[in-house]
Amino acid sequence: MAEQNLNTAEKFLIMAHHPEKGRFIISSLFIQYGITGAILLDMTNEGRINMEDKRLLLKTVKMPSDAIESDIVTLMSQSDRPRKTEYWVRKLAARYTRYKREILKGLEEKRIVRMEEKKFLGIIPYRQSYLIESYTRNNIIHQLKNDILDARGASGDNISLAGLVEACRMYRILSSDRDELKMIRTQVKKIIKDSPVSDVVVQTIRQIQVAIISSVTAATIAASAGRH
Repeated sequence: MAEQNLNTAEKFLIMAHHPEKGRFIISSLFIQYGITGAILLDMTNEGRINMEDKRLLLKTVKMPSDAIESDIVTLMSQSDRPRKTEYWVRKLAARYTRYKREILKGLEEKRIVRMEEKKFLGIIPYRQSYLIESYTRNNIIHQLKNDILDARGASGDNISLAGLVEACRMYRILSSDRDELKMIRTQVKKIIKDSPVSDVVVQTIRQIQVAIISSVTAATIAASAGRH
């Protein structure tokens, strides 16, 4: 199936995408930090980065073929010292527009989305994405929800995806039933806490949450100050 060839960043964007309309169903802030976190989690799962003393370290400086990961490897290799996860989450989040564009380009090549050329106010060009079919998205959501609710818990890449659901408040994408939502929230927190995978996964998820909360707080303060 198509979704078997998708990484965490691609699955994240597909889940966050509206099934019919050319937009996303979570806020741009969650998209920004979710993409960043998903890419770092993919690089962790691929063994490209590791964590020591809460700092992300490159395990190899060999350039990956993927344009996004190549950009991140370059940035990390040029850093004058090892830096904490929080630093990289924030720095890479500032580049999320190009990363989002690259991910959507890849999904277009896989015939999962189609891109349409639009013009804002009839002047400023931009591209809008639409899901071509619903099966891939539905199956990703179905498999993830089943993994979370399974007594054995999520495994593999779905641990990373479950963490992004928690960090970006995507629970209602998985279910609209109140009782089921409560079970999913409880299970996701347990999965993250008991995760057998590298500490970098848990730390990245936590730093995404911190960055989102910090950014929302800053935006709220700025908006409040503008009204006075």
